[in-house]
Amino acid sequence: MGNLDARKKALQNWKKADFKDNLIFTWIISEHKDICLELLQLILPKLNIVDLKYIQKEDTFKNNSIFKGVRFDVYTEDETGRMYDIEMQIADNKNLGKRISYYQSYLTQHSLGAGQDYRDKIATYVIFICNFDYGGTDLPVYTTELRLKENHKLIETGEYNIILNAKAKDFSTISPELAAFLKYVATNIPTSAFTQKIADDIVILKNSALKEGKYMFYEIEFNAKLAEAAKKARAKGIAEGRTEGRNEGLAEGRTEGRAEGLAEGRETTICEMIEKLVAEGYTKEETLTAVTHLTSSTVEEAEGLYDKLFAK
Repeated sequence: MGNLDARKKALQNWKKADFKDNLIFTWIISEHKDICLELLQLILPKLNIVDLKYIQKEDTFKNNSIFKGVRFDVYTEDETGRMYDIEMQIADNKNLGKRISYYQSYLTQHSLGAGQDYRDKIATYVIFICNFDYGGTDLPVYTTELRLKENHKLIETGEYNIILNAKAKDFSTISPELAAFLKYVATNIPTSAFTQKIADDIVILKNSALKEGKYMFYEIEFNAKLAEAAKKARAKGIAEGRTEGRNEGLAEGRTEGRAEGLAEGRETTICEMIEKLVAEGYTKEETLTAVTHLTSSTVEEAEGLYDKLFAK
């Protein structure tokens, strides 16, 4: 019955999945060179990118250890060798800065060959397409740069980070084509030739039995791993809680001891589950979703324990 429920849930997710879904986004961008190229040209017009010589995808959910070797949603190189990582980010998990740093560090490791002069270092670009306003000023594009704190002198590192905001209100600073793309991310409504092409390709993709099968597999495996981690953490926590409750109740002669121990065990269960999922690479959003689905905790309770464990 459990497996049947898992398949039903996976099928439901497949039916409602749109461009923002990690797998759909990855497949569309990586398997359609023309779309990937045009997207980069819209985001980085000053680079005058002519062609892409290499595109690599990861057919799985990012930021988890279910499938080994996960790094990027889409990695590509242009005709000059410049390197690009393109990521889709639906929710603000308050870790974007560190994730950008991580992805950049991975690109940087491969941007300079052994024995090469540092001046030959290849430029690297990490691009996050966000369905939220990371910068908080309603602008459609945010960029980062490294400067000296004392005199604001720019340090040229050859590492560039671009954060796109699909929820922007003012699109006057970017091209109409890029604005149409960001609005499509936010609304799933195509309003340009480029976004219509994406929408058409998604229809074709979702009519593919092969793609549906792959999506179902990843969904079921992903949720199975969540359930397994939750079950182990819950069993351990409940066992410890019962022991603590029984000992406390007998020692102090109070029946409340057992109840308190169970309550502590319940909190221990949730905390261990959170730590386990985070250690395996799940995002805050994914972790909270799993915990609230697999325990009786509320979102507020789970988030409170998460923040308590990982507060800066």
